[in-house]
Amino acid sequence: MKIYLDRRLGDVHDLISFSETLVCVQEYYPDAVDYRPEARLPVDFRKLDEFEVNKYTASLDELSIEDELDFVAIFPCDQQSEQALDFSPFLSLSPVAALDPSIDDGDRPSITVDRVSGLRLGLHLDSWDGLEVSSRWKSRNRIVVNRGPADRYVYLVPVPIEEMAESVASPEDLHPGEVADAYVRNTGRAPCLRMLQPANVAYVCCTERLVHDACVRAGGIRAESRHYLGHFVRN
Repeated sequence: MKIYLDRRLGDVHDLISFSETLVCVQEYYPDAVDYRPEARLPVDFRKLDEFEVNKYTASLDELSIEDELDFVAIFPCDQQSEQALDFSPFLSLSPVAALDPSIDDGDRPSITVDRVSGLRLGLHLDSWDGLEVSSRWKSRNRIVVNRGPADRYVYLVPVPIEEMAESVASPEDLHPGEVADAYVRNTGRAPCLRMLQPANVAYVCCTERLVHDACVRAGGIRAESRHYLGHFVRN
């Protein structure tokens, strides 16, 4: 899995950083009492070396429709384009569904909150379409637009859920989200990428196949994000 970058956004070393250290949130952040038990997040990020640049990133110009839904990409997206659901250079092969926008502060290690428990999730797998692991390749992917004013960081574990399931005992007896949780919990040094998402920049990712979360860059201001589901491919 690679992140395809629109080169207008700048140098890859400024956009993507790397960690192999996942920590238990409640142990690492003593005041993080609003997280689910055993939630994990990455820490100790560093710049990519040249091997990692080639392994994990590529230019958006190299992405084609042949990659289908197996990619992450980041690209500029202004407000007028978003309002028209024009996410060029991407189009959706199915109707686009707009989710509720979110406004988040930069005072927490991550932002995603479970709708049922009200607890923050840390690294997690989405399940909008509710498919089993073997069928997740058919899931919709998601475009997230940062409307700012603050920058966001997106955390991605570049290991598809199908590959995670190969390392987990009896994955067929678990919900895909539980498979992802078990992999993250039991893997001592899992790779994790941190992607900088400035204001008026969007990313597209199959968050039903890739473990992820996000945070707002610290600094006292909020970020508003807009979310869209579809089968987005490079047009």
